[in-house]
Parts: sequence; structure tokens; C-alpha cells
Amino acid sequence: MQARFIRNLLLMCICLAVGVTANAQNAARIYIEPNGWSLGMNVGTSDMFGDVGTQSAITHYTNSNYTKDLAYMGGIFGRYTIHPALAVKIGLNYGTLYATDNWNKDLGIAGALQGSDGFQRYARGQNAKDFIFEGSVMLEITPLRSNPEGRLAHRRGQPFIGLGIGYFHYTPYSTSGKANQWVKSYDLSLEGQGWGGTYPEKESLWQPAVPLSIGYRWDIGQHLNFGIQYTYRMTFTDYLDGVSGKYVDPAEYKKHLSPKDAVIAYQMADKSYFYGLSLPQQAGNLRGNPSNNDSYSSFCLTLYYKIRTKTGEWWH
Repeated sequence: MQARFIRNLLLMCICLAVGVTANAQNAARIYIEPNGWSLGMNVGTSDMFGDVGTQSAITHYTNSNYTKDLAYMGGIFGRYTIHPALAVKIGLNYGTLYATDNWNKDLGIAGALQGSDGFQRYARGQNAKDFIFEGSVMLEITPLRSNPEGRLAHRRGQPFIGLGIGYFHYTPYSTSGKANQWVKSYDLSLEGQGWGGTYPEKESLWQPAVPLSIGYRWDIGQHLNFGIQYTYRMTFTDYLDGVSGKYVDPAEYKKHLSPKDAVIAYQMADKSYFYGLSLPQQAGNLRGNPSNNDSYSSFCLTLYYKIRTKTGEWWH
């Protein structure tokens, strides 16, 4: 239902932009950003980059299984223009993130050596899904409008970049064994998080992020603006996909979890054995790469409305 809602929002965004463009053909356009507030929305696809999935971004997007389970993200934002070249944007987004080692199938079985990274990831057989809610504050720079009186500033199409700070909450899921049902993985402590001793600490589901964006947008009237935007978020956690460090002894699950959860945790932590791709992993074997933090991104269409302001342009 969540994916259907975001797809409908995306369709509405496109239809509204096309309709407004057609109606604004004969309108007097002002291709310069007035100071003041704008309200908008964004919707598009989202991606998770972590230990689960492919090693390279190119393989992430080009593997034959990528489009089978796309994840989506959408949200709303308020934008205050300080100068035609500078604005502050406050946004809220909600959506899903998804990654699977099955994206390495092309590398894992199509003539690749068993010692290759692609084969090892494919044989591990892990997958991950997150429901994510984020808030952010960003500075957006439109460089060609640094001189509002210049010729380039009045072009209706403008590139832009953004940098800011964010804070997000994520709820991680994975599947157990060969089952297709998604199960919350955080409380199962698959790598012994929070058990003390040499085990890793239990991290909070609320985490900071540093979003970076780049995009292009078009004025389609005196008040409306339509654009495309890619935003990459650097995070400070390696557990966005639930995989980071080492396998633990299955007996430890029985000590720290209920009998039912211990079985689920064991079948979730070591899927390769249940897929028949390897022998059971030994405690201490690497399950992921704890030296690299996870990240996520979105590629969205944006549409915002510039609220009429009574104040004059201070740069004049």
C-alpha cells in the first residue's frame, strides 16, 4: 500500500506539472527567484548502500534484478529564498530502502571465480529492507543566479546543489531462512549487539545524516517550479542493512533470546546455509565490513509553489 501511495503521488506530481506548463504558455514569466517562502513536494525512488547488495554503484544500478523490487520515497518541504542564488530548505520524507545479495547473481554464477567478491556476496544470500522517516535542513545554491541582473539568472532552467544536516529513524527488516515474510531484525541482535563483552554496542534507531544533493529545475510560471533531484545521505551507522561485523555462535541466541526468536535469528543471520550455498558459518567469520558506514539516496521529481511576497527584492 505504501508503494502504491507513492506511485500515485508521483503520477499526480507529473500530471500537475504538465498541466500547469500548458496553461502557463501565454503567461508573463519571471525567471528569477523572489525572496520569500515556497511550499512543495517530492517523490521518487530510493536506494540503500551498505554491506548487503553489490560492491560498486555501477553494478547496483545495472544488474538484471535491480528493477524487480524498487523502493520509493516521498515527502514535503518548505523553502525560504534569501537571495536568488541561496535558499534554506526544510523537508520531511518517508519511504523504504531495499538491498539484496541476489543483485550479485550475474557475477556470482556467470563464470565468476568462487573467491570473487560478487560470488561471496551472492553466496551469503542476505537481504534487507528499512522503513525510514527523515527530517533535514539544507542550504540550496543556484550558482547561475549569483548575479540576479545577469543574463543567465533569467533562464527558466537552472542547475543547483545542496548541503545540509538530517536526522532519520529506520526500522530494519530481513527474511528468515527461505521464508519470504519480512521480520523486524533490530531486537534479534543478529551480531550480538548489546550483549556486552566483545560484542558490538546496540545502536539507536535514530541516527544523524549529512545529505548532499544535485539537480536541475525549471520555472513553469511566476509561482510554480518543477525539477529533478538526486540526494545522497552519508550516515554514521553500519547497521542500516543489519549487517556489519561477525557471525556469532548459534548457542548465544538461545542464551539471550526466547526459543522462538533464537530460531528466527539463527536462520536470518546465516542464510547461505539454508540456500545450500555453503556450510554453516563459524562464529567469528566476517559477515560484513565494519570499517564502512552505510548510506542511502533518492532520485526524485520535485514541484513547489512560490508564495507571493509583498516585500521588495533587497538586491535591487
